[in-house]
Amino acid sequence: MRKLLIAVIPAIIISSCITGTPQDKPKPVVAPPIQETKALSKKEKADGFYEIGVSYLQLGDIPLALKYLFKAKDLNPDDPKIYNMIGYAFYVRGDTKSAVKYIRKALDIDSNFSEAYMNLAAIAEDEGKIEEAKQYYLKALSNPLFLKPEVAYYKLALIEEKEGHLKKAKRYLNLAIRNNLDFAPAYVKLGEILEKEGKTEDAKLLYYQIIKRFPDMQEVYYRLGIIYLNEKNTPLAKKFLIKCYKINPDSKWGIKAQEVIAKYGLKE
Repeated sequence: MRKLLIAVIPAIIISSCITGTPQDKPKPVVAPPIQETKALSKKEKADGFYEIGVSYLQLGDIPLALKYLFKAKDLNPDDPKIYNMIGYAFYVRGDTKSAVKYIRKALDIDSNFSEAYMNLAAIAEDEGKIEEAKQYYLKALSNPLFLKPEVAYYKLALIEEKEGHLKKAKRYLNLAIRNNLDFAPAYVKLGEILEKEGKTEDAKLLYYQIIKRFPDMQEVYYRLGIIYLNEKNTPLAKKFLIKCYKINPDSKWGIKAQEVIAKYGLKE
């Protein structure tokens, strides 16, 4: 308190000298009240434990992640995101039964919780229950407040592509892009499908557009390189494959590009 007064008094005295008259008496100094540290609520503590749990989950430490997520649940048992994250942690660990149990608990609390439906969809896909997975993705999309609709549309597109329904896959990919113009995987997958349909010129045009938007996306350079290689356009094939390799030689696409470059003698 004494240090606080020492800091405040000179400023008040200087102010009095400037604005007052010689007859004015300086006003008594009133120290501002000391603010006590606010005690955290249970919800605030739960949110803190939740964030710690998520951090450990991202680091791959599942036991510690679950430890803090359960602490969060005990403090705030009505928060669906905590149950959903506990379920996801069990899913990563390989305990599907426990994963489903906690994810469904999240939905018992909030039946519109799209992230929980996304996790159930992923589990259903792992178990080969494709139609069930589709329904979960669509259920996630039925919530207009879902923050990541592009991911659900993209997942649906992948399923439809595997089933040979290329038209439906393209429709979902376009919806993914419309919901997030920076969702790069949807652009690339759309290009792949155009190639499958034999629409090579459309695919090339799309790949050039992708490069403008995502100039460091290796896969696009690789795909253009292969297209031009198949068209016997060696200069352009070489250009795009070398560019792909140079962006990151050690990545999947960098290694694939290097293999093609070596096989066809396309080195600089």
